[in-house]
Amino acid sequence: MEVQPPAIEPKAWTPAGRSREILDSAIKLFAAQGYGQTEVQEIADRVGIGKGTVYRHFGNKESLFLAAVAYARDQLIAAVDDAQDASLAPLERLRVCMTAILRFFDARPEVVELLIEERALFRDRRPSLFFEQDEQRRREWGERLTAMIDAGAIRNLPVAEIQDTLSRFVFGAMFFHYFAGKTRPLADHAQTMFDVLFHGLLAPAVKLPPAAADRSPDTKPPEPA
Repeated sequence: MEVQPPAIEPKAWTPAGRSREILDSAIKLFAAQGYGQTEVQEIADRVGIGKGTVYRHFGNKESLFLAAVAYARDQLIAAVDDAQDASLAPLERLRVCMTAILRFFDARPEVVELLIEERALFRDRRPSLFFEQDEQRRREWGERLTAMIDAGAIRNLPVAEIQDTLSRFVFGAMFFHYFAGKTRPLADHAQTMFDVLFHGLLAPAVKLPPAAADRSPDTKPPEPA
């Protein structure tokens, strides 16, 4: 089904006080029980308020759910911002921010369930509300990546492709870790993950043969050793 942006008051997107309490409870209950099995009254009871107060803040159940997704996204952004240290070298700063994402999901597994629920409910929405990008932040990171390319720190690849690949790497790792039922925190694997990401799997002396789809008709596959 087609989903329109939630018709809620601006304070629901930058919540304070009671709105924050409602959203915190909504995230936990929607994640634990699912959207269809969660009643607004349950969320209100958890906060200790009347159901009407929830509706005054968020309008309806769907708007509350989408506000909860947006709130979870903003909490992730805040966690990454808190981890940033402008004094670090650009590559180290990138590693720290990516690690902050892993730590966030280690501490907040209910957010993963919320993302799964959003996908199940709003399949036609592209992109997911949680993954809607802040263009200003994307430009800032694009500038940092460009500076790293200019400095010779990373390969000269299209910046947009680098950004998308880093997102796939981090969020793909998050989903795999969660679905595989791993008990060790994902952030504990960060050093190995980033070693593979930054240095690759191949030994320095090994050259990667062209992929079959990239070979010209006249290119022969490498002879077996």
